[in-house]
Amino acid sequence: MKPSTRVIIAGVFIEVLLAAIAAYLLQLLSDGTLKPVGTAAETASTITTTIGAAMGTLGGIILVVYFVLRRHEKRNALG
Repeated sequence: MKPSTRVIIAGVFIEVLLAAIAAYLLQLLSDGTLKPVGTAAETASTITTTIGAAMGTLGGIILVVYFVLRRHEKRNALG
């Protein structure tokens, strides 16, 4: 398997893991297990904003690494 394919698979796995963590935290919030300091709406907004920023940053990094690896693979195949 090519390294670029492995990077995409690992990136998708980590993105799904982050989404599952966000869903779990929001479920705890709706069940009442997670006690927010402020309102529940503020806490839900903070959770989604933080996890969304992490997912976006990771997605961008994975995309750059993928393109760098693809370029490296093509360069090695030609020479």
